[in-house]
Formats: sequence, C-alpha cells, structure tokens
Amino acid sequence: MRRVDLGGKLCICALAILLSSCVSTTNYKPNTLVKVSVHDQTLEVVKDGTPTHRFRVSTSRFGLGDQPNSFRTPLGRFVVQNKIGDGVPLGGKFYHRHYTGERVDLEHGSASGHDSLLTRILWLRGLEESNRNAYSRGIYIHGTNQETLVGQPASYGCIRMRNRDVLTLYDIVPLGSLVVIQFDPLTPAPRAVAAAAGRRPAVPSPASGATTAPPPVAPKALPVQASPAPPPPSPPTPRRPAVSSRHTQSRALAHHARRRQHPHSDRNLRGKHVAKASTRKTE
Repeated sequence: MRRVDLGGKLCICALAILLSSCVSTTNYKPNTLVKVSVHDQTLEVVKDGTPTHRFRVSTSRFGLGDQPNSFRTPLGRFVVQNKIGDGVPLGGKFYHRHYTGERVDLEHGSASGHDSLLTRILWLRGLEESNRNAYSRGIYIHGTNQETLVGQPASYGCIRMRNRDVLTLYDIVPLGSLVVIQFDPLTPAPRAVAAAAGRRPAVPSPASGATTAPPPVAPKALPVQASPAPPPPSPPTPRRPAVSSRHTQSRALAHHARRRQHPHSDRNLRGKHVAKASTRKTE
C-alpha cells in the first residue's frame, strides 16, 4: 500500500474543507422557499409549506432571459449562494459588493437615474441550464434607491426591494434557501383565502345528510313611484287688438284721401271760420 506524504494529506484536507463549504452554501434548504412572481411583481417567503411574508419587488425592465449583458431577469430555480451586508445601516451603499461607508437618505430619495445597491444583498446562483449565467452576471436580491419604482419592472436584471423589506428578508432567509423566479402569478395568500371564505355562506354537503340551504335570494328592487307631472302651463291670453268699425275706417280713409287731394282745404276752411268770427265782432 502506497503511503501518502504530508503534502498529500494537506491537499486532501484542503479539498475536503472546500467541498464541505460548497455543500453548505449551495445545497438548498427545503424548509425555506422564496418565490418571485414576475406577473405580480411580488416576492413570497414560504416556511415549511406555509407562506409567511409577501413583499413588492421589481424585476427587469428589459424582460426575461439569462444572456450575458442583456440586463434581463432569469427564470427558474436558484439558491441563495451568498448573503452580504451584516451590520450595514439602512440605506448603506455597496460598490462591487463592498460597503462604501456612504448612506443614502431614503426619506428624500436620491438620483433616480442611477441604480444603487443598498442595505443588503442576497446573491443567487442558478440551478438549471437556463439560468447558469446568473451568478457570474451578478443577479441579486437587494435594496434600491428607487423605492418609488418598486412594484413594476424597473431593474437591470436583479430583484429590487424596498430597503426595510430586504432587511426583513435577509433575517428570515438563510443561506442555501431555494429561490424560484417564475412568470406565473402567485396563489392567494392563506389569510386572504380565509377572509374570502369567511365572507361566503357555509353550505353543508348533501352527503352529510343535512339539507342544503337554498341560495340567498337577491332582494327585489322596489318600484319607483313616479312623481306627479306638473300641470301644463296655461297658454297666454292673446291680446285683442283694437278693432274699429268699418264705418269709422271708411271715414278715416276718405278723410285721408281728401287731404292728399286738397292739402290746403283745411287751411282755407280754418280761414273762413276766422273771417266769420271777425265780422261778427265788428258788428
């Protein structure tokens, strides 16, 4: 049997340590599942088969895919390979996954044209051929300085979250957790389903021997009583024009005709009356 020297033993030990570290960070833990719905722009945490948390997220504005330099969000199964940001304050800024010491003022926002990685980073590694480039591309779940855009596709391939939400996610999701990014919507949350079931009337099954309650009858609308129509306005009384008699009209027409034929007849007649009156006074 060939003996292994000290150098060979050291190499074997180093290889064993490396393999053990890889297994501890890459084998996903089945009790924790993170589901990301591109359709809903929502992330859901499932613990032991029960959804516990939901957060709004933002996937890529450029669509879906795993091509390098495509800025797209890949689909499929992933594992949380690394967690970065222990002790970094809320809004702490990262550059190449290292905390810069700078802290973004989240209350007043920051430059909307620049995409910053803030607070915490969960680095994903793809488990399928269709997302094998995710780790080298740097596909993260991280906090963002553009919180107003969370809830709509706005990222450059990563999964953006609000900074307080990614703090909570960082604490409840351990290394090695399985992450599934899917296009399909998520199923209704258990509390929402329970609330919806509570609003529905319970109908016993016919197999149980109980009589099935008839479905509720929608209340009939009461007939609307029409208000009495207002009486029609009385027609205005026509004004009766002053109508003169035919005799008066004929006399007026004749007088008008005489005046047009003898325009000075009235003046001559008036002169005769004046002359008679003067002669009477002289007598």
